[in-house]
Amino acid sequence: MAHEIKIKEVTFADDSFYKTQRVHIGSKNFQTPIKALDLKRNFTGIKIPDTIKGINENYRTFDSKRIANLKTTNREQEINNEIANGFKKFGSADEVNICFAEFEENKIPNEDELEYLTNLSYVHSDITPLPLLPRVVRGITPSNFEQYHKFIKDAIKTIDESNNKPIMGVIPMPMPSIFLPQLLNTYLDGGITALCLDFQGSTVTSSKTKIRELVKLITRKNALDKFFTYSLNLGEGKLPKDKEVVAARDILSFGYGFDAMGGKHMKPRLPKEIWAKIMSSKNITENSLRLFNKQNYGYYRATKKETVDKIYPKDSNVPLALIEAVKKNSIDKVFNQEQQGLETVNLRTVIKEQHKLLKYLDKKEFVEKNDIKTLEKIKTKK
Repeated sequence: MAHEIKIKEVTFADDSFYKTQRVHIGSKNFQTPIKALDLKRNFTGIKIPDTIKGINENYRTFDSKRIANLKTTNREQEINNEIANGFKKFGSADEVNICFAEFEENKIPNEDELEYLTNLSYVHSDITPLPLLPRVVRGITPSNFEQYHKFIKDAIKTIDESNNKPIMGVIPMPMPSIFLPQLLNTYLDGGITALCLDFQGSTVTSSKTKIRELVKLITRKNALDKFFTYSLNLGEGKLPKDKEVVAARDILSFGYGFDAMGGKHMKPRLPKEIWAKIMSSKNITENSLRLFNKQNYGYYRATKKETVDKIYPKDSNVPLALIEAVKKNSIDKVFNQEQQGLETVNLRTVIKEQHKLLKYLDKKEFVEKNDIKTLEKIKTKK
């Protein structure tokens, strides 16, 4: 049986599913909503605002060959040092660390591989996430679901053989919703009340019916105020070549009931040779660079100096000169997680003091009316 997290000080917005709560994991705690920080992306010398700290994220990808190599060389020790040093360099002892392990092959890991994946996450996390199998879950059907379901049960059992931490269950969003009740029951039976919803690059709006179904299932268990939910690999929304700014879809995930927003780590699904050809084409990297503006919830193309200068906020610790040179340093990821983190602090205040989140969102230029209507409809009884 997994150690349980504790949820306190829960406050829901009156008009939507936005909420704020204090989550206790062992001796550590943090306030939601919150942006998890990928410390690998930070630059030496750039101070992370204290107000946005609370969760640090590390994401590692493996296959059978790599795991076999790790277990027969000193590379295993090197990876442990890399993860530990990353948390130590930019984090602090009172922050919650989470280390995700992805198995990228289209098969269920064997027993030795499962042991390695769960051990890695366990030793580097304050709450242990179950392994991610993105290729496997994209092919789940009624005829093979039980194979994945057994893997989840085996992963929980493996961790619980020697465990003094909570476990974070995984809900793969490509998985058909018919399997949500079985998976949720498995987690609840194991005392697991923390869930990571892995979007694998899709937007939150593309999964709104599944999210609604999951919320209803949790509500029927009278467990809505006991859960901690974490979004991972969430898509921001496309930035077409002919547009300078588009709506930021990922930041709206908190309106679907999410407590934390993790990073996006997904690799392209295309064959390596095709992806290499795409990446070699002109301006492909530049077209992917974007900057989040918390004043209007827009993602701006980051390659024009005049655009950067126009939207650069006074509260950023990321030097303007670095952002202006974004094509050389990929500083956009650092800037965006900082600004998203600051916006989560704003959301906490609005939830507690105003209780009306939809009015707050309606003032954001790039939040569309349809999104506001959806957030209003998806809410559930508190």
